[in-house]
Amino acid sequence: MIKNVYFDLDGTLVDSAPGIIEGLKIALTKYGYDIPDFATLRKCVGPPFTYSFPNILHIKEEHYQDAVATYRHYYDDENGMFNAKVYAGIEEVLADLVKRGYCLFVCTSKPEPTARKLLKKLGIDHYFTDICGATLDAKIDTKTQVIELCFRRAPWHKREETVLVGDTKYDAQGAKQSGIDCIGITWGFGSRWDLEDAGASVILDYPDEVLDYIEAN
Repeated sequence: MIKNVYFDLDGTLVDSAPGIIEGLKIALTKYGYDIPDFATLRKCVGPPFTYSFPNILHIKEEHYQDAVATYRHYYDDENGMFNAKVYAGIEEVLADLVKRGYCLFVCTSKPEPTARKLLKKLGIDHYFTDICGATLDAKIDTKTQVIELCFRRAPWHKREETVLVGDTKYDAQGAKQSGIDCIGITWGFGSRWDLEDAGASVILDYPDEVLDYIEAN
């Protein structure tokens, strides 16, 4: 029986692509990199920058730290993060889950201070018992590491009673590595095929289907 629901943030709770992509363009331009097409930039929404900057954007190692700092200056200090919106239907699902007694956590590879600030601004932070995210020093960075952080903060959570809701293969892979199920969703930035290949337990298309699935399991 599911009792605890961990939600990915970018692409699951919030459409944060506009702010993230603008920050990436600023960082790439500063260091003289060509701006890739929109589809490539969208792939950077979700995975940690330790993966996406070298592997998707092909930023050189000597530029990595400064490029991240440039991005964060725009995104955090200049409030680019607020160029985002909660997906339609999500707040209703969160409210219903809390009303029905589920324990909700945010589980994101976005830096935790940024995630807290964004969710508070968007007015949905109060639905969550805790908001767990990456650390700025990248010691906690991958989805698996953040899931394990959630369990350390809530040691009473049992893995067989916990599920992660996420939109990318990184969510499904992280859940599998941590021994929990993943509900894959298709309204975000990943693909159905990647979620299937990564081992998502089920793949759903609408927020209300997530509520129904959790209630049935």
